[in-house]
Amino acid sequence: METKDLIGAIKSAGKAKRTLEFKYPKIDGFYVQITYATKFILNQIREFAREISTDFRTRGSVENYNDEKLRQGYAKNFIKGWKGLTSQTLQKMLPGLVVKGKETTAEIPYTHDLAFALLNESIEFENWIINTAMTVENYQPVAEKQEEEEGNLKN
Repeated sequence: METKDLIGAIKSAGKAKRTLEFKYPKIDGFYVQITYATKFILNQIREFAREISTDFRTRGSVENYNDEKLRQGYAKNFIKGWKGLTSQTLQKMLPGLVVKGKETTAEIPYTHDLAFALLNESIEFENWIINTAMTVENYQPVAEKQEEEEGNLKN
């Protein structure tokens, strides 16, 4: 492959979205579809959350990131769906949550707003989503992972 073709392939791969389903380690039966956090996606999220203000003491510009906008970006770009989320599950994730009604085992469908609310209120869930999305090994093809593990066993 020529250098020019390889550069084009690298750029395309950097913008490609790869989404896989992961089991949330704290709760049996709860699976989340998470998109890999490419540099391109991370830059889009940062740009969305960036706020520039003026420091009146130095009269210079100060760049800050709005945490709520960062979480909105994570919810929109990283979480693509889930299965197995119930009121019972939510109560395990958010101990202060009180759900009224008898139906605590009915599955709660994914919505962007629910994903954002969960990221906003559960630091543990937020950290897991971000760590999963930013760990490249999670998105390697299964065959590559198996070869790598077999190589580690031989050594």
